[in-house]
Order: sequence, then C-alpha cells, then structure tokens
Amino acid sequence: MNLGRSFVGFLVLSLMAGAVLWWGVSNGQAPSSQAAKAADEGLLEYERNTVEIVERYGDGVVYVSVVTRPQSVQLPPGFEFFAPFLQVPPQRGTGSGFVIDKEGYILTNYHVVEGADRITVKFHNDPKEYQARLVGAAPPLDVALLKVDAPKERLVPLVLGDSDQIRVGQKAIAMGNPFGLEFTVTQGIVSAIRENPGAIGDESGLVPQVIQTDAAINPGNSGGPLLNSRGEVIGINTAILTPTGQFGAAQFAGVGFALPINLVKQYLPEMRAGKTLTAEEIVRSRPRLGVSIIPLSFYPERLRQQYGLPDTGLMVQEVERNSPAQKAGLKPPTRFAYIQLPTGEALQVGVDGDVLLEADGVPLTSIAQLRQVLYAKKPGEAVTLKVWRQGRTLTLRVVPQVLR
Repeated sequence: MNLGRSFVGFLVLSLMAGAVLWWGVSNGQAPSSQAAKAADEGLLEYERNTVEIVERYGDGVVYVSVVTRPQSVQLPPGFEFFAPFLQVPPQRGTGSGFVIDKEGYILTNYHVVEGADRITVKFHNDPKEYQARLVGAAPPLDVALLKVDAPKERLVPLVLGDSDQIRVGQKAIAMGNPFGLEFTVTQGIVSAIRENPGAIGDESGLVPQVIQTDAAINPGNSGGPLLNSRGEVIGINTAILTPTGQFGAAQFAGVGFALPINLVKQYLPEMRAGKTLTAEEIVRSRPRLGVSIIPLSFYPERLRQQYGLPDTGLMVQEVERNSPAQKAGLKPPTRFAYIQLPTGEALQVGVDGDVLLEADGVPLTSIAQLRQVLYAKKPGEAVTLKVWRQGRTLTLRVVPQVLR
C-alpha cells in the first residue's frame, strides 16, 4: 500500500565535495623520500591520519559521468520538416563512486546513473575514461552497482566497514568529485545517526536511518564514500539539506546525509547477480511482524474521535496467517471506514484493530520508526510492543521473522 510521504528542504544532488585536501605534486612527480619525511614530520597526528587515508584509498574513488539520450519527438504526418528543430540534446550528469574489489565493481548512488545510456568512470591521476555498465541496483535504497573493465593497477578497493559501530562525534571523511572538480576530500564528524527525514531513498521508507555529517558535501559527491578514521567506508554520501531547498551559491549548511554501508552490504550479492531490487523484494528479505499497518496520523481527527482511537500510533489493518504477529495475538479490525488521501483517492481503513503505540519503548508515529526497531534486531531477538486494544493497553512480545 503506497501512502506516500513528503519532506521539505532536501535536495538530493549529484554531489562533489568542496576542495579541502589535495594530494600529488605538479607534473605527477612523487616527492623525494626526504621531502616526504619532512612533510610528514610537520603534521599533527590527527592530520597524519587523514593524509594516510587519502594516500592509501584516494585512488579507489572514481568520477562517474553519464549521458542520457532523450526520447525522440513523435510528429504527426506532414510535420517532419520541424523534426531537426525539436531535437533535444543528450543530457549529461556527473557523480562519484568507489571501487570495492579487484574485479572492477563500483558502488554509487542509483540517482547518479538512473536512465543513463552511457556510463564512464575516471580514476585519479588517469586522464583516460573507462566504459562502465550497470550490473544491479536497489532503487528504493538509492544504490547501484557498476562494473568497469580497467587495468588491475587502477583498481584500488576500499574496505567496507561496519556502520552499526558508528558513534556520534567520531571523524568522518568524505571523498568525491564536487562541481566537476576531480577528487577532493573534506573532513568533519558524524553529527548524528537519525531517523531518515526523507533525504535518502524513495517513498517506501526502506532506509530507516541515515548518517548525518558536517563534512562538506556538495553537488557531485553523490555516490562517494564516507570513511572513518581507519579508512573504512561507513556510508555512501547521498544528499544535503540546504537553507532554501534550492541549489545555488553558498548553499552548504553543514548538513549532509549518507546511506549506512551495512544496509548496502546486505544486498550486494543480489546486485552482483544482476538484480534490480524492488521495494517489495527488499521488504520480503527483512524480518517482519506479518502485519499491514497505517499511521493514525492519516485518520481525520473526527474519525479518531468517533471511534475513540488514540491520537498517535499504527493501526493494524491485516495480520498474516502463521505470522509472528498472529502467534503473538495481534488483532486485525472487524469494522472499517473510508478516508480520503491527499491524492483525492478513497482508502478503506480499519477502525477497531490493535494500535501499536511503542516498540521497545520507542513511540510509533510512522512505519519507518517501526522498521528502524525491527531491522536492528538480531535473529531470534524479540521486540516488545505496547498495544492499544479497545481502550485498554497491553504488552506483547513478538519475534520478527523473514516471511517469504
């Protein structure tokens, strides 16, 4: 059931980070070992850590270019003369990506390569463009997997870290290609690990959490890596929040968002196999309760008052047979009413089913909040639900399962 969602101020952009750190010297000549040693001795330990990461993994960050050919204009008979004047030129776009193995696989954002007819990548300090192809993708997560045939010496794989171990305040290093500037590095911290405010992914809400960072992220950085102080990828730079929601000068506001890498790793095997994962396939692959739900915020106030419903929570609409929810005793509705969606469509909803108020103590006002709790569970671990049922409150323990 697609109920949609809205957000304000998020500009999902082809990102390329502002230039803060550059490496290399003129004419591509390496400095002498003596000069390098002297330069290294002049660095603070904090700076040395960043420089070492850049020198070790920077060559694994790629510049992604795409060309999209618009569909030809269909003219009625007799108007063929005007065809040359109506041709739309190919659309070009850029972004970032990073190598993950010696086979030439590259991760990037799906919105960077969506609809592209031609994809090329460039490596740092190599002027040659290499043809790449889209292997697989998970559009609801805004992630895509590319494959490039390039010399082995050009393929510098980055290490995929563990985004579940991130702590607010730790170092965050963003690499990418902002504003057409090939390879830049910016540095900041992990500002927050928060519920996705609509910055990443589509309306399915399958990206429950995002990494917020103040490392400068700009148009063209999309698809580039966010790394920790060990040089491990903890996220994919994807979106920024601007003061106006408009792209323009002086837009950086120190609020960037990255897709947690653990979420990406979960679907790498399917993408390697050439799959383009739908929202339905992703949902089926994750532990679930086995219920369909609708936030009570969708219900008009008069309807909630008429049936004595809580102001907030998630109303159970259906309970799947033999599901964890059914085994735990969750009840579906027996009475129904119709509500009008913002699109003008009428939707039938239950008015006397169980209402999920909390999950593990987290108040539930959106489906994304429930998913966030469920996806954090280890196999076999139960979630404690606070449930409203016909005016009384009860507690149920449910063990989420992957339901095929």
